[in-house]
Amino acid sequence: MKIKENWSLPDLKEAGRRTRSAIERVDQYLIPAHTMHLGEGKTYHISTYGCQANERDSETMAGILETIGFKPSEDLEHVDVILINTCAIRQNAEEKVLGEIGNFKRLYKENKDLIIGVCGCMAQENSFVKLLLEKYPQVRLLFGTHNIQDLPQLLYEAMNEHTKVVKIYSKEGEVYENLPVKRFGQHKAWVNIMYGCDKFCTYCIVPYTRGKQRSRTMEQILKEVQELKNEGYKEITLLGQNVNAYGKDMENGVDFANLLEEVAKIGIPRIRFMTSHPWDFTDQMIDVIAQYENIMPFIHLPMQSGDDEILKRMGRRYTSESYYELYQKLKAKVPNAAISTDIIVGFPNESDEAFQHTLDLVEKCKFDNAF
Repeated sequence: MKIKENWSLPDLKEAGRRTRSAIERVDQYLIPAHTMHLGEGKTYHISTYGCQANERDSETMAGILETIGFKPSEDLEHVDVILINTCAIRQNAEEKVLGEIGNFKRLYKENKDLIIGVCGCMAQENSFVKLLLEKYPQVRLLFGTHNIQDLPQLLYEAMNEHTKVVKIYSKEGEVYENLPVKRFGQHKAWVNIMYGCDKFCTYCIVPYTRGKQRSRTMEQILKEVQELKNEGYKEITLLGQNVNAYGKDMENGVDFANLLEEVAKIGIPRIRFMTSHPWDFTDQMIDVIAQYENIMPFIHLPMQSGDDEILKRMGRRYTSESYYELYQKLKAKVPNAAISTDIIVGFPNESDEAFQHTLDLVEKCKFDNAF
């Protein structure tokens, strides 16, 4: 693999750095003038893998593409741009992505102008990018989670300069507001409230692929929610890698309980949020959920393990006892609360005894759903 001078490749070590630097906030989005009509007469298709955050990113990419003239299409035989938005959480997701890219090889052979792009969390992984560059020549565009806003320029270079474009940044990240959006649903909408994560659980790559924990301002979030209400949306889901850590990176004293209450007051009929970390779940949050009828009494609360030693190895920062206490508070204070969870089975060095501790906690909690 020959690395070109203008390529930017991922670096997981750099991606894991955290500094006290202020978060850059960009409130105005400007599309380069020379790219404004790039997509006229052309079509695009986006294939999305992974979580709701990826779905929301795909909505942004669709919004940007349609702003510069592209039209959506399901006709892959004649499409001009294919973007594959990837997830790095599970191995089988990578296998599916590579399978799909492989299927597109024929399309590229028949149309050398076709732009096949891969983006998202997998693009932030060194080994995955190396594999694509070595084995999948049909991929002409690679970018990560930190430069979706640069999509017009990236496409311009790939289309007009007929070159392979690789621009992936390993950094803490910024907050971009007012990016174009093409909502995929008519009644339900995703609303990002923060990006990144600083928890660094030992099994999770998200802090490396998504960057530093950085919250949007409450003003911008409430503005988006109000616009969605005005447009007739009936349900929103507040999104973040760890929503209840919202505001911890800001110095204005605002936290997720404050935000959730202000969102509820806007009056959208149904409000959901995900995903929560037990470590940051406060009594004030529980009180707000219980107080407002339009906040759905559904909480996704990843347990991961019921064994304290395994939880310690995972870097989860709570014990099985404190988790169960939180569970009981939610059940006691929130009428008809439904609670789902995530559980990792077979964590390295998990003994039969440790696994039994997980089973015991599952039996006590009787979750409504588990992944």
